[in-house]
Amino acid sequence: MPDPGEGLTEAELVSWRVAEGDTVAINDVLCEVETAKSIVELPSPFAGVVARMLVSEGDTVAVGAPLVSIDQGDGPAEEPELLVGHIPDEEGGRRRRRRSAESRSNPAPEPAAEPAAAAAPAAPSPEPAAAPVAEPPRVDRSEGPDHVLAKPPARRLAKDLDIDLADVTGTGPDGVITRTDVKQAADARSTGGSAGSARTDVKRAPAGQQSLSPAQRRLLDGDATNAEGTEHRVRIQGVRKVTAVAMKDSIDTKALVTSFITADVSATMDLVAKLRADRAFKGLRVSPLTVWCKAACLAMTRTPVINARWDDDSGEIVYNRDINLGIAAATPRGLMVPVLRGAQDMNLLEIASELTRIVAIAKQDRLQPSDYSGGTFSISNVGVFGLDAGTPVVNRTESALLVLGAISRRPWVVGSGAQEQIVPRWVTTMSLGFDHRLVDGEQGSTFLHDVAEILSDPTTSLMY
Repeated sequence: MPDPGEGLTEAELVSWRVAEGDTVAINDVLCEVETAKSIVELPSPFAGVVARMLVSEGDTVAVGAPLVSIDQGDGPAEEPELLVGHIPDEEGGRRRRRRSAESRSNPAPEPAAEPAAAAAPAAPSPEPAAAPVAEPPRVDRSEGPDHVLAKPPARRLAKDLDIDLADVTGTGPDGVITRTDVKQAADARSTGGSAGSARTDVKRAPAGQQSLSPAQRRLLDGDATNAEGTEHRVRIQGVRKVTAVAMKDSIDTKALVTSFITADVSATMDLVAKLRADRAFKGLRVSPLTVWCKAACLAMTRTPVINARWDDDSGEIVYNRDINLGIAAATPRGLMVPVLRGAQDMNLLEIASELTRIVAIAKQDRLQPSDYSGGTFSISNVGVFGLDAGTPVVNRTESALLVLGAISRRPWVVGSGAQEQIVPRWVTTMSLGFDHRLVDGEQGSTFLHDVAEILSDPTTSLMY
């Protein structure tokens, strides 16, 4: 098991992409592993025959522990000494084409390059000529003669819903089971129908959990700890474990302070409406958060310490050149914070484009370590849950975190003197949590006020 590069010591093997006896080439994908924050494919560092798979799907494997034994044809297979991902120099420049499940199950000898190309199964022609050619869907194989073909997402969903894939009819290419097939099997089970696709004797979600997502139900799944079955225990792992360690470390080391401000953001809502109507933003995710990100970057030009961090090891305050905005997101795996890198150089169109990208891959559970590492300042939008504000726990490698509350119509005093009147306006409350070790109250307050000023009147951004 290679080091996932996230400061973690273990990972869970989600699915094997090969079986014992398969012939693999260098860089052929062997398996998928799930770390606390992402699911990644592991390529083979050797060419040969899979002699023995040393870990079962669902097992948690320590970094450095052996995963698979590959026979290179030069003697009895031994446990590999090199970690997956290491490529010998003489083979490093040649990346072999990934083969389908059919070609792996019926390996052919490797003649010269031309005959091999002729013997390879013909790839399906792309649908429209202008569209990029999609890679064939990756399919997992189960052991045994009655192996089940299913994509990794379908296997994970089946595990969450407690569906036996052997009883699900695949509707994908070559009978591959898809997520839709699994969902239909779950629906058939819940309604008591068979439809030939799901077993009716499989355990259903407990009462009170029917409205929860599969991931949430999995967190509540476990062995009863008393005879009445009123208590369940779940092992602390994955995102929950990493989040707990990070939050405790932040609380133990930072001097956290929270400031609040309420602002009329009607002008920002008008701006958002104009951006949504602009053809340049067609197909992009445009929301108040888009403007908030830009406002935060502009406000930091006056208070750069907001984008700094405290370095205990060197006894220094480190000022970051780039503003890498972390956007807190609730994903199927739990709390994740994908990052907009170099946000200080982005205009609103670029910010909207990047937000659209990271939100999409976060919802699809496809975030990679490069998508959520290296943040220097974070934003959390609790307003989507109907909350007005919050007191955040700042990430341990940052000095501040901006919380956005719900934007709602509220009575607001406008005008002055005899012209004062109370009118309904779009109003929100924001809070800024910051580390008082390096951010003074004046600096934190100035930053929060500047953000509110820009959102109240976006034209003031020209002054920053």
